[in-house]
Amino acid sequence: MIFPDGWDSDEVKRMCGEKTDKYRLGACSVRWAYILAIIGILDALILSFLAFVLGNRQDSLLAEELKLENKVLLSQSSLE
Repeated sequence: MIFPDGWDSDEVKRMCGEKTDKYRLGACSVRWAYILAIIGILDALILSFLAFVLGNRQDSLLAEELKLENKVLLSQSSLE
């Protein structure tokens, strides 16, 4: 979000022209890089949230299966 902060540096002015300042790139352009970076960050946030939610759901399912296995084992041991 703060990417224009360095546009007024000497190196950017040398590459993009002297009309370059903090919020104007002169002869250069950003094109899709900035938009793709934001989409990548949002994608990472959404996927990490999804992994957390699905991981918790999987833990609860495994816990129920273990409880059922323990009940079966206890019932079999009491029958013997």
